[in-house]
This record gives sequence, C-alpha cells and structure tokens, in this order.
Amino acid sequence: MVTTPPQRVRPLIVGRGAAGKALLHALAMYPDEVAPATWHERGAPLPRPEHPDLALLVVANPHALHAPRLREGAERGYRFAICEKPAAVDFDQIEALDGLPMATWVCHGYRLLWGPQELKRAIAAGRFGTLISIEGRYWQSSATRTPTGGSWKDSPDLGGRFDVLLDLATHWADLVTHLYGRPPDNTSVRRWFVNAAAPHRDTHVHLTMEFGDLVSFGSISKTVHGTGNRLELEIIGERASASWSFERPDVIVWGNAGSRSTQVRSDAALPARPAPFHGLGWMEGYGRLVGEVVAHMHGSRAADAPTLQEHLAVLRCLLEAADREPAR
Repeated sequence: MVTTPPQRVRPLIVGRGAAGKALLHALAMYPDEVAPATWHERGAPLPRPEHPDLALLVVANPHALHAPRLREGAERGYRFAICEKPAAVDFDQIEALDGLPMATWVCHGYRLLWGPQELKRAIAAGRFGTLISIEGRYWQSSATRTPTGGSWKDSPDLGGRFDVLLDLATHWADLVTHLYGRPPDNTSVRRWFVNAAAPHRDTHVHLTMEFGDLVSFGSISKTVHGTGNRLELEIIGERASASWSFERPDVIVWGNAGSRSTQVRSDAALPARPAPFHGLGWMEGYGRLVGEVVAHMHGSRAADAPTLQEHLAVLRCLLEAADREPAR
C-alpha cells in the first residue's frame, strides 16, 4: 500500500532577532515535514492563512508584543502557534490570552532535554522517596558588560517592566513546576537592579516556590561575572539526590548515602537529539519543541511540549510575587 506523505507545515515567523533565527534553524531540521519559513514584515498585519491546518504562526518579536500578535493570529484564523517566552508581560495580557482559541506552545526548551526528562521519570518512579527541595541556579553575565544602547528591552513598552524575572526566571519556574507536576502554592521573589541598563530591568532574582512541604529555591541572574549559560538543578530527596547541569546535559550525578554515581545518556533521537556528548546546546530545546508541534499538526500524536496555559499559570505566580515583594 502506497501512502501519501502529509503536506508540509507552513511557518510564518514574526521577529528577526536571536529567538526568531533560532526558530528558523529549528524548523529547518524537519525539511520533509516543514516548508521553508516565511519572515513576516515588521508592523504589517498578519495575512489570513490559506490552509489553517498547515499554517504555523511563530511569534518571536519583543516580549510586550507577543500577546497582541497571538490575539491577532487567532482572530485571523490561525489554529497553531509557537511563541517565545514570555507570552505576556502583565496581568492584562495574561487575561487577554486566557482561553485563546489557538493551540499555542511556548519555548521552554530546557524541560525537553534528556536530563530534566529523566529526572521527572525518576520522581514519578519514587527514586527520591519524599522530595525535600529542588534548588539551583540560572546564571548569565550579559548585564556585566558595558551597555551598547538601543536595546528594545530598555523600553517597557517593548520589553515589559521586568527583565530577569520574565526572561530567565520563567525558564527556571517552568522546569520546577514541570518536575513537580503542578504550579506552586506560594511564590516569593526578591530582585536586584545592580548593573541594570535601564531602571526597570532587574538583573538578579531570588525565587522561592512552595509546593506543600517541598520548597524550591532558584538564584537567577544576568549579572554573574564570568558565566555563560549556567543552568543547574539539584534535587534533594529522602532516599537520593541528583545534580544536572546544562553545560553537561548528557550526565546526571546521583547521590545515595555517602556515595556518588554517574548516569550517562545512551539514546539518540535525530534530528534534535544527536548521539550522547554531541548535543546541540541551546538549539536542542527549540528543535525538540518544533518536532513535537509538527508531529501534532500532522495528527500523529499529541505534542509533549510546554503549553500556553501552563506558561500563563507560571507567569501569574511570578507577577503576583513581584507585586508582593517588600519595598527596600
């Protein structure tokens, strides 16, 4: 029996910055399933899709413009979208996206990497026993460099009124809530503005999330000198502990009593997950997310990727915590 291959997905990318270019490369990993992407002209209204079942809206413009573009996409008849984080920058935008009639996935690619997925499986299997804490850091150094001026993030109208809280802490909060399986019961933040390029741009954040007796703490920063993209998870449990780092994505270090052991990834799933120790770094998350969405659009399976509703729940927690932050 001869089967006809599915028609290719037709992406339209809004935004030509680093995220838009990363998504362009991720889409190109699937040439049999995805047609070459089209760049949307800046400021122009979105065209109506000729084939809504195949049209994929890819939103990667400045943060405060994500929600309006998603709303416009739904109104123009798009059924599927991928959005760079954050999808919203304030409560009004969150409410505007709640119930959006367009299946939308958000670019939290870290949770799709082997390490976090393996740790989630270990939690579900009871390997840790009672969970005590999920801790770690997400450190970068961009705020330590001399500002070049002209960044859209300096404008609250384009970037929103936060920087690290919504740009990096959303990744951390998504990882922790994904591992634990639900949003936190309580969230608190403390923000610093040292080395800020603009007065509203927080550069360092302490984020605490409570899930009943389990407490998560993350140090999230753009002002740690000498760091690159240092994302590290530490899971502490009754029976075991585990450490995973984005800089060594194919290794988990396990602790049991006074001993340590190393678990190394052995699988491969091309194109987005090459052989162990031949990874794609930052691009792997984008590639895997695109692959999940494309498979869903072709009807082969549900997408195992961060949804807009999961993301909005995290955003609400972070924004509410910022509103409660004591004045200093």
